[in-house]
Amino acid sequence: MSEPTPKEPLRFQRIAQTAVWGGRALAERLGVGAVNDGPIGETWELSDVPGAKTRVVGGHFEGSTLEELLAVHREALLGDSRLDPNGRFPLLVKFIEARQDLSVQVHPDDGALGPGTIGKTEAWCILPESEPTASVVAGLRPGTERKAFVRDAGSRKVLDHLLEHPVRGGDCLMIHAGIPHSIRAGTVLLEVQQTSDVTLRMYDWDRVGLDGKPRDMHVKQALEVINFDSGPLEIVRAQYPVSDPVPAARIAALASCPYFRLYEVRLSGAADHDPEGLARVLVVVGGSGQVEGAESVAQELRFGDTLLLPAHMGTATFTPGPDGLHLIEAVAL
Repeated sequence: MSEPTPKEPLRFQRIAQTAVWGGRALAERLGVGAVNDGPIGETWELSDVPGAKTRVVGGHFEGSTLEELLAVHREALLGDSRLDPNGRFPLLVKFIEARQDLSVQVHPDDGALGPGTIGKTEAWCILPESEPTASVVAGLRPGTERKAFVRDAGSRKVLDHLLEHPVRGGDCLMIHAGIPHSIRAGTVLLEVQQTSDVTLRMYDWDRVGLDGKPRDMHVKQALEVINFDSGPLEIVRAQYPVSDPVPAARIAALASCPYFRLYEVRLSGAADHDPEGLARVLVVVGGSGQVEGAESVAQELRFGDTLLLPAHMGTATFTPGPDGLHLIEAVAL
């Protein structure tokens, strides 16, 4: 008897990642607070990163990793979406809670650190759980001179060359490889990125890690991959067409890059969604509801739930709860 192909929304067991700059509020809300009693900086909702591969929860494929699914059902899962150059699922999706400032860092582009290296372009969707004072550091100040930046890169003076942006729930920023950045304390966000965990730190606020030792810095490598020609960043908010009556499903573009497209989706009534031959990841960032595939039972949805819609699964029906359903959708390219 042949094994069934993935024709149902796939939900994954999240992985909690401790970090010196992390907190507890988001972890408790997502139900992973009991993992340990330390600060949790990230929860990886969908991952094919070696050593941190998320597993399917429920359904026909319970317990399977993305790697295992792709080995047998690549076409059904991905369709026209591409594997990354290392043969992995192309997107990593995570929540981040910054109780302290993250290091000032940069991510390389594909191949920048050698053949086979997967770079890290990412997008940030700021969540309403952020504090009113939330901000991010991203991008170079206009007129920044390379020589001055190189001189100050490993110290607090690096901030003199970077732009800081106040942010609030609903903001979206595209952080391309080569753009130096930091997430400041009080910011909570959803991150969609390439399947890569490579980070080059330049400055870490003169603190030590959870082991009591200074964290590794990578100033020389970081300077080799910074894009000194990058322009100013744009903070985007969803712009929905005005219509009367308001449709049950509203969709607005947020970000686009060679690796993925990002949309905000708001539902006030039931709506069908066909992946149309591309792998799609949907994350609940507000409200509640249900999702049901043509060949699967209804699943309850609440904040933080992350679904992978296989490219050829057919139609999925989303039904919002009384407060509507608010989703971020990432389409793997």
